[in-house]
Amino acid sequence: MKMKELAKQCIEHVGGAANIQAVSHCATRLRLTLRDQSQVNEAALTALPEVIKVMQVGVQTQIIIGSDAPELYGVVSQLVEQAQSEAPAKSAEAAEKQPAVKNKKKAAAGKFFDACSSMFTPLVPAFTAAGMIKAVLAILVAVFGLAKTSQEYIIINYVSDTIFYFLPIYLGVTAASYFGCNKYIAAAVTAMFVHPTYVGLVSAGEAVAFFGIPVVLYNYSSTVFPTILTVWFMSYVERFARKVSPKVVKAIMEPMLTLLITFPVGLLILGPIGAVLGEVLMQIFAAIDASVPFLVPMIVGAVSPFLVFVGMHRAVGTLETMQIAQMGSSSLLGTGMLASNIAQGASTLVLSLKSKDEKVKPLAFTAGVTALCGITEPALYGFTAKNKKSLIATVIGGGVGGFYAGITHVVRFAKGAPGLPTLPVFISLDNPMNLINACITVLIAFAVAFIAAWVMIKPEEIQ
Repeated sequence: MKMKELAKQCIEHVGGAANIQAVSHCATRLRLTLRDQSQVNEAALTALPEVIKVMQVGVQTQIIIGSDAPELYGVVSQLVEQAQSEAPAKSAEAAEKQPAVKNKKKAAAGKFFDACSSMFTPLVPAFTAAGMIKAVLAILVAVFGLAKTSQEYIIINYVSDTIFYFLPIYLGVTAASYFGCNKYIAAAVTAMFVHPTYVGLVSAGEAVAFFGIPVVLYNYSSTVFPTILTVWFMSYVERFARKVSPKVVKAIMEPMLTLLITFPVGLLILGPIGAVLGEVLMQIFAAIDASVPFLVPMIVGAVSPFLVFVGMHRAVGTLETMQIAQMGSSSLLGTGMLASNIAQGASTLVLSLKSKDEKVKPLAFTAGVTALCGITEPALYGFTAKNKKSLIATVIGGGVGGFYAGITHVVRFAKGAPGLPTLPVFISLDNPMNLINACITVLIAFAVAFIAAWVMIKPEEIQ
């Protein structure tokens, strides 16, 4: 089936373009945030030959198709935007009803992770690109002697920093998609947090007031919660403005009212509240890392296959993104997932070596190598989930590797699918042992998982 035809089928089986609130993807999944999940025809989606599996995670329908996910995303996005632009009234009506249909019974924690996944997943390619550029820059300094004072270093460094510095604007766009409001007005509102004039006021450090109300000055670059809270508030303001604006001037009055009401509330109230929330969260992470540094990497290393299986790894990864953006490094997810992915690759390679089925051998080998490179879905859905002893070996290897990463304080400085190709994100010019310990983590996770799988798995049990 051609990609365009597959895209049309996917859109049709989730209730049409009007039911799609946001489209995103990761390496192997097309992620559709829907207004009404009851319209999803899961059986029809699963019947498509290109579809490996369909999962419902919160308000997202995740269609797992493998390495073609980015290409399918591009076609689906184009078709959805085209359909919604041709029928704006229908889309607006669906958006108006959206708050009433979105997961009424879902717990607050579930809603939070749904929101995080929907908002941050579209930004992952930008985070990955910036992270790998930073890794290359570190190699240029450490290996080739590039001076930090050189113009080349300064230019490359600031280019790689832009995604983090202007994160409020990018996040404003994706948050608007999630909350169902105008993306461009959201970008305009959140841009106030990083506007040069505001940054100048922060740098000056002098008291600032807006109509007599004190403005809490804070450096909002790389922050998350101020943007999310402000755009959430804006989504309600926009619906209010839409209702009160006369039809003859709606095109002018609606966006004007939305901007005029939202920006002072965001600047004076929601921005500072979000900044405090972010600071508290970072302090909690720092306290955990200081008291029990092995705990989080070990747990993540052990349970990563289950996080990936239910599609929650992206949502949990949001917390790591916040920490990298605000603190420059993180041990929350990437270190444990590095151990887990390597362990899964090792246990899947054992399946390839021990299997007597000539069809399984090459498929398991390919899936194992792919897992070593950071993409575990083919191994997980194709082999690990079917072979419980392989899963047990993965959990053991990932947990032991994660424990070592934790006690040696391994951190990563950028995003990227945790695996062998992205080891450069562990390079630290100030702490060369960070990369060395990351490599030792890889060796431990591989060896433990491989040995455990080899001992437990019998050839006749392999599926």
